[in-house]
Amino acid sequence: MDSPNVELMSALSSLYETGKYSDLTLVCGMKSYSVHRALVCSRSEFFEGACRNPFRESESGIIDLTEDDPEAVEHMVNYFYHLDYLKKPLSHKSSQQSPTRKSPMSAQRAHYGGSKKLDLTLLEDPLLAIMAANTVGAAPPSPPDEAQHIQFPSGTRSSSINNTTSTKLPDTPMEEPFDQNPFDGNADQPEESVEKANLLLHARVYALGEKYGIPGLKSLARNKFAAQIDLHLQSPEFPEACQEAYESTVDSDRGLRDVIIQAFRAHPDLPLRRDVELIVRDTPSLAFELFRMASGLPVHS
Repeated sequence: MDSPNVELMSALSSLYETGKYSDLTLVCGMKSYSVHRALVCSRSEFFEGACRNPFRESESGIIDLTEDDPEAVEHMVNYFYHLDYLKKPLSHKSSQQSPTRKSPMSAQRAHYGGSKKLDLTLLEDPLLAIMAANTVGAAPPSPPDEAQHIQFPSGTRSSSINNTTSTKLPDTPMEEPFDQNPFDGNADQPEESVEKANLLLHARVYALGEKYGIPGLKSLARNKFAAQIDLHLQSPEFPEACQEAYESTVDSDRGLRDVIIQAFRAHPDLPLRRDVELIVRDTPSLAFELFRMASGLPVHS
């Protein structure tokens, strides 16, 4: 049974996906979004004013956002219905299904052809091959030519193995012997632990939150920007995001600027990078604040 919060969010997601009961259209470039005035106008000063006053937009039900960044606009609309962006939205169908956790060894068996037959030629390490064979019930492979003298009697361990490991190999098949797949670490598997750099996108979404009077969107974009900046200081996006943050907001808006200044304070070598130097030269407000920081003065009055 869904919780009230899940029920509400899945209903909003359904409204967004189907456009049912929509009474307002946002247009940006080649895309249009069927939205609901009650949701959009109650959370945005700009859209509330555009629909309340006798403007052309209130009569036609169409608001043109073509001058804005299309990707940022899409994420802004997603925020209205999902309270987030850059994440897979919750649908009513997915909220009622519990994901089935696949064990690491089950996934490995599927990768090597299922549980009935294991292609041991794909395993170069003899110890891993023995482990995999015991796991799926297959016979252990013949050892490499350079190790023909090593024998593996049933229920015993070779003295050669004792020299390299003190861990007894399992005598019976194991369904989930490890928290992590013992075959992980292959060079051909993608790295998913580090989130992709989206500093520039977060800066643009933040600017939309300011432009259209959406405080919640500004706060969310700032948090995402701050969470990423230390992870992606070496990314080519970092200097571009700094310039975007300073040029798309007013001087008194410290949301992203304080995060950027703190990054420069924590990493004094950043201005030595050529790409950062070029951006600082082209962004007077950033250069001025870095000068005040280097001089020991307050960054802003």
